[in-house]
Amino acid sequence: MSSAAGAKDTTTAAADPGAVGDAVESSGRWLELQEAALTLISHRGYHGTTMKHVASALGVQAPSLYNHVVSKQEILQRIMIGGMQRLVGYQDEALASSDGPRDQLRAMTEAHVLLHIRHRRSAMVGDRELGNLEEPTQSAVRAQRDTYERRFRAVIQQGVDEGVFNVASVKLASFAIIEMATSVTVWFNQDGPLSPDEVASEYGEMALRIVGAKASRRSSARAGKVKELSAPSS
Repeated sequence: MSSAAGAKDTTTAAADPGAVGDAVESSGRWLELQEAALTLISHRGYHGTTMKHVASALGVQAPSLYNHVVSKQEILQRIMIGGMQRLVGYQDEALASSDGPRDQLRAMTEAHVLLHIRHRRSAMVGDRELGNLEEPTQSAVRAQRDTYERRFRAVIQQGVDEGVFNVASVKLASFAIIEMATSVTVWFNQDGPLSPDEVASEYGEMALRIVGAKASRRSSARAGKVKELSAPSS
């Protein structure tokens, strides 16, 4: 759910022990390895990235990487699990800081946009590489993604039930908002005319229009209330 706003993604995943092995520790070396892997996989794709590529980016020999990870798959798993945990954390914060379906939908949309700007590479890998995760990790991440989307759907449905929103298909509206908000990874430019908060605020307004709500113009400062839940990233 996906580009360059520029700080580094230094989040380490609290991985599911059943999905990821114990070889990777939350160490400085892992963070360096993750940085290199994020850049390579987001540009070259999972299958286009080899352990030799990662080692070369770090200035080491490929065999030395296996002191820190057991496989390239483990790297992908940690990136995907950590990214999904971060995404859910942003959504949790958005829901906790807002009341009512109108404000909650706007806040969730803004949070989605801000994460995809702040953690662009991680979001891109998460969007593109789900099918390359091995089981049981793939099913676990898919379930988390479904839960994340259903929370959008639940808020939209509440708005419909309360007469705040007017939309024919709650499910399609949810999908449209998430896909729209994810697209910032494709085009956002840190040197462009709009700040991340301003972009997020505009997208929040567009989400309300998608569900037939009358959007209210606000200061872009509202978008900045969604706090950074982890170290910034590119």
